Amino acid sequence: MLYLSGCVRPEFRHPNLGFMLGPNQGNKIPPDRLWAADNGAFSTATPFSWDRFEHWLMQKLEIAGEQCLFVVCPDVPFDAGATLERWKKYHSRMTQFNRPVAFVTQDGMTIEDIPWSDFETLFIGGATEWAPPTRIRSGPGSGPFVSEARRRGKWVHFGRVNSLRRLRAVASMGGDSADGTFLKYGPDKNWPRLHHWLDSLDTQPSLLLPHP
Repeated sequence: MLYLSGCVRPEFRHPNLGFMLGPNQGNKIPPDRLWAADNGAFSTATPFSWDRFEHWLMQKLEIAGEQCLFVVCPDVPFDAGATLERWKKYHSRMTQFNRPVAFVTQDGMTIEDIPWSDFETLFIGGATEWAPPTRIRSGPGSGPFVSEARRRGKWVHFGRVNSLRRLRAVASMGGDSADGTFLKYGPDKNWPRLHHWLDSLDTQPSLLLPHP
């Protein structure tokens, strides 16, 4: 499983480490490193702008397009209805980037709401209280979404993973990648800890979800 960090430093290297970049960041992509493109919608300081997002992403893809795992379609944090409206507005435009498109789940969505045939990556978003990765098998948590995504052969990504407990929960569910801000706050102190976490994933037994 990959951990995608928004704190980009060339010296941070691990087989399970990549980077998550967004239009509100000025980070450069280190050569030959995997990354994913977020849309910046989670930021409260800068309102989402399609023109700014498109311009930024085209520049990044021109430099390192083959290394890009997926691009995240614009969403509205914690709002299922508004996210689905943004999906209708923008998802056809996302095809111009020629990279796998990620659809973000948000609070209140159901399995039936998800446009499964129109994307390649399921991004588990929403409030932690709504879809914590520790709710593996039932209830309003992320388990049913992950199980359906795996059944359909989708890449599964989890947002806001900032502890070893959550990282292990995501890995045990069969998540392909996760991102978080753990390195952003105290990178020199936290990099050895994250490196140890990533090492531990190699020996963790998998508790994959049963397919429905």
